Amino acid sequence: MRLAIKLLLGLTLLLTVALAGYFIHLDRTITATFEGRRWSIPAVVFAQPLELYAGLQFSTVTLAEELERVGYQAAPDVRLPGSYRRTDDGVEVHLRGFAFPEGARPAQPVRLRTAQGLITAIEQLDARGGVTDRVPLLRLDPPAIGSIFPGHGEDRVILTPEQVPELLRQALKAVEDQSFDQHHGFDLRGILRALLVNVRSGELAQGGSTLTQQLVKSYFLSNERTFRRKLRELAMAIILELRFSKTDLLNAYINEIYLGQSGRRAIHGFGLGAQFYFNKPLTELAPQEIATLVTIIRGPTYYNPHRYPQRVRERRDRVLDIMHRQALLSDSELARAQGTALTVVKGLRQGGTYYPAYMELVRRELKERYADEDLASSGLRIFSTLDPRLQDRIDARVEQILTALEKGRELEADSLEAAAIISDTQTGELLALAGGRRAGFDGYNRALTAQRPIGSLIKPVVYLLALEDGAHLASPLADEPVALELPGAQRWEPNNFDEIAHGRVPLVRALADSLNLATVNLGLELGVDRVAARLESLTGQGVGNPYPSLLLGAEARTPLQMQQLYATFASGGFAMKLRSVVTVLDEQGQALSHHPIDLQPAIAPATDATLVRALQTAMTHGTGKTSRLARRGVAGKTGTSDDYRDSWFAGFDDARLAVVWIGRDDNAPTGLTGASGAMRLWDSIMGEQTLTPVTVPGADDQVAQGFDYLTGYAATGRCLEAEVIRLPLPRDTQLEGNPDCGGGWFRGLLEPLVEPFRGGE
Repeated sequence: MRLAIKLLLGLTLLLTVALAGYFIHLDRTITATFEGRRWSIPAVVFAQPLELYAGLQFSTVTLAEELERVGYQAAPDVRLPGSYRRTDDGVEVHLRGFAFPEGARPAQPVRLRTAQGLITAIEQLDARGGVTDRVPLLRLDPPAIGSIFPGHGEDRVILTPEQVPELLRQALKAVEDQSFDQHHGFDLRGILRALLVNVRSGELAQGGSTLTQQLVKSYFLSNERTFRRKLRELAMAIILELRFSKTDLLNAYINEIYLGQSGRRAIHGFGLGAQFYFNKPLTELAPQEIATLVTIIRGPTYYNPHRYPQRVRERRDRVLDIMHRQALLSDSELARAQGTALTVVKGLRQGGTYYPAYMELVRRELKERYADEDLASSGLRIFSTLDPRLQDRIDARVEQILTALEKGRELEADSLEAAAIISDTQTGELLALAGGRRAGFDGYNRALTAQRPIGSLIKPVVYLLALEDGAHLASPLADEPVALELPGAQRWEPNNFDEIAHGRVPLVRALADSLNLATVNLGLELGVDRVAARLESLTGQGVGNPYPSLLLGAEARTPLQMQQLYATFASGGFAMKLRSVVTVLDEQGQALSHHPIDLQPAIAPATDATLVRALQTAMTHGTGKTSRLARRGVAGKTGTSDDYRDSWFAGFDDARLAVVWIGRDDNAPTGLTGASGAMRLWDSIMGEQTLTPVTVPGADDQVAQGFDYLTGYAATGRCLEAEVIRLPLPRDTQLEGNPDCGGGWFRGLLEPLVEPFRGGE
């Protein structure tokens, strides 16, 4: 008997020691994890702020649209930040406070007066609506375009207890855990009460877990339904209650709870949930909107407001009833809230605005300076160069044009893909980027990753090298057949697109008409190795195909790499590092880094100006002449790879450069040339902008001369069939006359009459 008692005592002691050891292990594990994770704040990335000033072309309607983009709500008055109202002569808006890199702007009411589609004045208002000052420049708070969250995909906006509305705190306790302030991690009566309610209602009307237990599940445990996991959850909840205050636990819950999924991005916490579902800060939510978020936490899939709006509204109204019974809402507030339709924003670009293709670009740039851990947890505030209005227009045009091309070419629906990038020609700021057909798709980013043969987009490099060697735009080239014996007993015989050898042509026509034979003959004369070296010097990327086919673009590059190349042409010959980030601030608002404009001379300005004139001629006389923007002073170049697999276009005005690629992911032919495919999308994107003609500085040693675009011979007026253009050539250039044009007396009489009507620029 005594032996049995001793064994029992020994087992009891052993079990006690084991349980104590287990609890100590749990305590250390969850305490360290909870302490570290609850202050993990992903970096938030902001777009460019919209700058408004008197004289800017902006209508009242457009102003209202832009305010709603960043979550401002129409209201009968503007007493509260985040509200606006349209008036007879403009818009009144109560700006939210915002910490810009240059300093914080407090919340303040302003009036923007408009007339005939222009902003005529911006006025600062007092509490009574009186004007206190004129505002020369007003910046709207920029939209957050995404977060750099950890690899497991959780995104959140961290809130301090002071930033959480009291109504949300009380609503959570009223609906999810009425004894939260009294229990020590679990509530036995709550479990039994929830079980009884669920049996009576026939549905999962109440949960038995406390808020602390829900927090444990979110932080530490899987969703498996086992008795062992439930006991572990209970033990962890007790430890958390012993270690941390109720305020800490509730705030952690508010920042942690899962509220839905957007692709690979998991929406966690009420701060981001308010943006994602309602496109405004949590502090500005109405009671019915808070009730909607409380509804969603019960099951983000089952209570998905986009898929099951009626189900969510019914549950929301029950939540409002509970809030009313707990004296959180008055009778009138309940009636007003339940009488309001379920309104959640639709689309990835509204709530919690998210631009994954552009965000990948931002991540790449930041990883050159910051560790992944800092980006995912240090609360950095990153100000990018994204123009969200331009980005949204590009995304819309990509889908529209690809659909039209598929129908026009009788291609399979959704078979075409595209990439498009726009940058500022003077600063290198990347303003917008489409990584594929589906806007907001968080996946394969063709703009940054797709290595595709560039076709004739390489040809300006060949002609640049010729200009640097002393050639000019009228220099004669031989557009004649070429046959080369390549290694491996292969014979290479390129041909022109029209399968015609044109004989003598001027350099400008060879580039503008994208003549393959003239380009190959010129490139062989210059040296393929020199062309490869010049391409590498302009892009910083080594050449993978240092053979004659390189001259016709048998070289795979990404759209971003081609953007870098053409940015040098568009900037006046300066190589500039394309950038997506302007400034990075730490959690306290102090600048950690600035990303200034970085310019390095890469092409002599006069030579670059000559090349740009040739690219302008490509638009007016060459492969770009079917563009509806061809005569608007833009410069550009088409590109098509073998078998019509890749359609390219790169073009720019004085302010913006856009590179576009269209093709198929399976590399099948599309039947599209650069002009019939990519240039059409480029037209649609750039046609919505206010274009500024490219300004090409004149050179003291050059003078405009007229010559025949087809042959390069001097424009004498004696060849009535000539297509005369006027371009700057070296001052001492003596152009050869066309030997086939006679100078008979009849032509001599007509010459003064014909000359004024000849073509030219």
